Order: sequence, then C-alpha cells, then structure tokens
Amino acid sequence: MSLKELFASIEMTMLGKFRESGFIRHNGDKGENREEILIDFLHKHLPSRYGVTKGEVLTQNGQRSHAVDIIIYDAVNCPILYSGKTSILPMEGVYGIIEVKSSLSKAEFDDAAKKIAFFKELAPRDLGVVQTDEHVTLVRPSRPFGVVLGYQLAGNSLESLKQNWQVQSAVTHDVNYFVNLVCVLGEGLLRYEHIDFSAGEKHMLLDTDEFVNLVLTAQKRAKNAEPELESLLRIVIEGAKDATFGRFFTYLLVMLTKMKLRTPELGRYIDPDMPITVMKV
Repeated sequence: MSLKELFASIEMTMLGKFRESGFIRHNGDKGENREEILIDFLHKHLPSRYGVTKGEVLTQNGQRSHAVDIIIYDAVNCPILYSGKTSILPMEGVYGIIEVKSSLSKAEFDDAAKKIAFFKELAPRDLGVVQTDEHVTLVRPSRPFGVVLGYQLAGNSLESLKQNWQVQSAVTHDVNYFVNLVCVLGEGLLRYEHIDFSAGEKHMLLDTDEFVNLVLTAQKRAKNAEPELESLLRIVIEGAKDATFGRFFTYLLVMLTKMKLRTPELGRYIDPDMPITVMKV
C-alpha cells in the first residue's frame, strides 16, 4: 500500500465515523464527536511539538475568541491557562485554528470565515525580544492561520464555495483576516495561488504573511504611482476526491513549518505591569 492509498483509507474511515455519528440525536454531542475524529488524528500524527485541543484563545488584555473547534499550539513553549473539557490558551502560543463543519453550506462557510477573521484580529503584531550569547534581536511573530474543514457538501459544489469565499474575502477587506484553506472530505480543497507573470511561475499561497506582503506591496506601488506588479492572486479548486485528506494534512504541515511564534509572557497575563522577560536561545 502506498502512502497515497493509506491516506485514502484514513479518509474513508473518517467519513465512516462521521456517518456513524449521525446516529447521535443531540446536535451538540454530534458536532463534538465530529471534531474529536479530527483532533484524535492530528494529536497522533502531527510532530510532538504541535499541541492540538479545542477551547478558547485569550489575549494579554483579556479579549477572548469564540469557542474554537480545533486549536493548534506550541506544545513546547505555550502554557495552558486552563485545562478541562475545553482549554484556554494564550494567543501568542497559537499557530492557527480549524473550524469543522458537518455540511459546508454557504451559511456554514460564512459563519466559519467570520469566526476565523475575529480570531485573527486578536493576534498581536508587537515585536518580541530574543537574546542569544552574541546579540539581542527583535522578532515579529508569524500571523496565525485559519482553516475551514467540512465532512461533506450541503447540496452545493466546490465551485459555489469558491464564489462564497471570493465574496467573503471582499467583505472582510483586510487580507490579514482571510481564510487560508478550505477542505471538504471526499470532494477536494480550495486554496489561494500566486501567479508571477514576469517570472513565468505560480505557487501555492498558504502563508498569511506572504499573502499580506504581496497585497501591501501592490498597494504601496499604486500609492507611489509605480508600475503594477505582473502578478495575480486567485482561488483554485483541487478536486482531489479520496486524496483530499492527504493533501489537507500536507498543506497543514507546510503552514506550520513556516511559522515562528513568540513564547507567551505569562506574567503579562497575570499582571500587565510586570516587566517583559527577555527570552534566551
């Protein structure tokens, strides 16, 4: 069995468990069960430095996210502020979130996109201080990601979801808060792509920081009356069918390995007047 076949089998098993959960009558328990299917897989298969849980994200000034289906955080450096049936984690230690939907209708996609935008607004952009044996440097953390995963479509199509995403992106305005990836098991994925006409190249655009930098550069050139970039950002559809989950897991790893986080300053959560600790590496 090849790795592609293995992931196709895993996807089939997940969809089977999803259908089994339909036997549960209570919607809350049903939704929780479907989130646990994905949490269990990620907990077992992501590198150990990545923690996986559900709960809420908290900022130093007391702002809190919505109840997040799946949070992926720095399991090495991020303290868990509260641990129970759901967890509460400091924003600085969180890589990103995944919103899980049973049936990904337009309404459910819009709900997930709005939750992701609100979560991303909480991310701090202030510099962190890192000290080595030779020098002290300032580090700006990576912007977090937001992914929408559905177990099935809701009488719609990947093409209609693409249109929904385009509309939602226009409504959101700020590229900082866009959704990074959309996945529907057994159907396929939607993601952004960057086409560089001058270089004759195109590549996946999964990273929030890269996305923001491209847009800000284009805006700066327009403001300075400079020639426009010979490039295009667009949403592409991958109708991957039973290879969908394997690609989703691969893209998730790509996003995670590119990111750098600050170690949360726990003292600042307890008392904002406490001095900032300089991290030594």
